[in-house]
Amino acid sequence: MARKIYILSKIIIVTLTVLVLFAAPTSAFIQLAVASEPQSADLAEIVPFEAVNYYLARHPISYSVAITGFLSPEVRLPAKVEVAVPAGSEIIWFGEPLGSPGADDAEFEEPFNVRTEAGLDIYTAILRYYPAVQIEYDIIHNPVKRISEGIYSLSMKYTPLADTPLLRLMTNLPPESVVDDSSVQFMGADEEGYLVFMRLYENVSSLQLVQSEIVYRPPIGTGMIIQEGNLLGGMGVAIGIVAAVIVITIAFIYTARRRKGQAG
Repeated sequence: MARKIYILSKIIIVTLTVLVLFAAPTSAFIQLAVASEPQSADLAEIVPFEAVNYYLARHPISYSVAITGFLSPEVRLPAKVEVAVPAGSEIIWFGEPLGSPGADDAEFEEPFNVRTEAGLDIYTAILRYYPAVQIEYDIIHNPVKRISEGIYSLSMKYTPLADTPLLRLMTNLPPESVVDDSSVQFMGADEEGYLVFMRLYENVSSLQLVQSEIVYRPPIGTGMIIQEGNLLGGMGVAIGIVAAVIVITIAFIYTARRRKGQAG
């Protein structure tokens, strides 16, 4: 299970990073090409993320979270970064991708550089090969609750360690689920019909708790996968590769166009 989650998350990372590169100006391409080799830098300073993805993934019998931080194309590597997860979280994978689904990614070796503050485990690492970092962990609580007959809500929350220009809270829901909230963006469906939704937050302040609740109406028998410690019958949901590509493509195009419009 952990390996499958890691492979899927890696595809998401690679897709978004490629899109960022193709949308960046020529000067950014040159900088990132130079950054492929370690450059002298002040590694005492923590470099903040340009964008963060929080992805709550539903699996047949469990839930997991992948947090991905992306550096600005202007940042030259190596760079020192920090990423936080709820204190006590069981880490599935922590590292940086190398830009290709077949690459042997740079997974950070244990023991990790971690400290606990204000209910958060804060992981520190040096990015040397790629301008993105990802940390994945299991969650033992059930993020879904039943509101009424046929209506459910899913909760997500994230606290950035530094000011963050773009924060995406994303999740996957059972096929044919309906979300009526106009502030929740439908990102697409994979070949199996599983649906991906996102809320976008801009200019989130350091240590600001961002909470999101998505209310949805799923097909009968697919509202929850865990209830009072027992598994429910119905369809288990796992996001597919096609959905990952659709999600990141649309998310990036949307935010890039919006920021370009604001700049103009």
